Amino acid sequence: MCTCNYTYVGPALLVLPLFLISLVNLFVAGPPLKTIVLDAGGSSYGASLPFMRLEVQGSEAKFSLYPTDEMTHFFVVTAYASPSAPPLALEATVTGMRAAPTDPKGKYSLTEALARASSPLPAALPSGVPPRKHSSLQLLQPLVGHPQYSVLLSARPPESAPSAKAPNLPAMEYRLTYVPSRFSYTQSCVRAFFTLTSLATLIAYTAAILGRARRELGQAWVTALLVLLVALNDPLYIARIALGGSHALYVVSVFGQILFSGGLFLFWLVYADGMNSSAAGRPFCSFYLPKLVLVGSYVVVSALMFVMHGRVPDRINLSDAAHSSAHDSTQLTLIGALCATLVAVGAWLMFLVSQAVYRLGWKRVEYIYTEREKSFVGITIVFVTLSLCGHLYRALHGRRGSWMQLQLPFLTLTNSYLALLAHAFWPSDAGAIAPADGGGGYAAGGGADYDDDDDDERSGKGQGLLDDED
Repeated sequence: MCTCNYTYVGPALLVLPLFLISLVNLFVAGPPLKTIVLDAGGSSYGASLPFMRLEVQGSEAKFSLYPTDEMTHFFVVTAYASPSAPPLALEATVTGMRAAPTDPKGKYSLTEALARASSPLPAALPSGVPPRKHSSLQLLQPLVGHPQYSVLLSARPPESAPSAKAPNLPAMEYRLTYVPSRFSYTQSCVRAFFTLTSLATLIAYTAAILGRARRELGQAWVTALLVLLVALNDPLYIARIALGGSHALYVVSVFGQILFSGGLFLFWLVYADGMNSSAAGRPFCSFYLPKLVLVGSYVVVSALMFVMHGRVPDRINLSDAAHSSAHDSTQLTLIGALCATLVAVGAWLMFLVSQAVYRLGWKRVEYIYTEREKSFVGITIVFVTLSLCGHLYRALHGRRGSWMQLQLPFLTLTNSYLALLAHAFWPSDAGAIAPADGGGGYAAGGGADYDDDDDDERSGKGQGLLDDED
């Protein structure tokens, strides 16, 4: 009977789907962000597109946006002043508009105030420094279900004379950046496919466990990860696109992603540490509690980061907004805590795997580990390596929307990894085999323990680990 050798098949099953999804990203989804650039030569200007209209008159510029069938997720309005223009302070407000039940068709009388941003007077350039274009104002607005949005940009009078008349807008460059519908619809199709496959895997895996008389704690871990995988695939993404945006659904999706990553980190640490000890040598306080504290810290810090600061799209600089020093200090503290927890998880996992390999010796690893343990080590190393390569690419060669462009590859990689884990831990008559030394090193340190003779017969390893003389 041919068995799955994860030394060769595992990496291939992780890399090939990435190649296919890269083709989808390149030829089907298209760019994750689009930018429309409009140059207004003075205080009177007008431009119109099917989903956008810009009107500049005197000291005000007004964007009217109709996101249906064109814009998804969010839009960013940026105003750049001409280098030769005098120092100018701007402010912008966003209003969401929808129709009342009594409104005629196409009339939006219900309004809701949304985001607001302002820019202080830009600092004067030192003498001898050539003038350069500077960002006067930038505003990010997530879509929250309104059929129309109005963005009003206006020039503020000098702070020394607040009652003075606002100056006319000089020559300005206006930019509108948004996520195109083609990209989001492609993401919706891929996420729907992965949601269906993960649900089918979860149902089949649960049915296989219930059909066996003997069950293992390691299989419960994989079941929990498959449940969290459904949250990672984010079926609510499709609902948000259909509704034109929903902040509540977005919050639920982000928390689902955070819980999945926390559950995966905890699984790795427990499994890798379980390979170095027997089931009897795993007291809760010394074995499980430190891992729960570390992973719990990661989950809490990640949740706080999202609740307090949200997610800023790649290469869209929102530093022009006024932030207090306390805000910056809190954000830096959370970023430092998040990085510290991630580094601690990675270092601990690396130490546990290295400890197992060092304790057993390179030549002995092949004989003392079960197929499940060997498959876990092999595919996890490949999964972590590919994930780190993706994050390094984003950090070193990140372009506008790079994280959005990498979402589908990361999603594909994670689904492939969980599919391989489910295959490795699939319940079977010969699936609950303890290591040859009787250590019982499974994902969560468990499973049935068998006699050594029973181990050898079921695992097909013969004697298992040979001593030096043999």
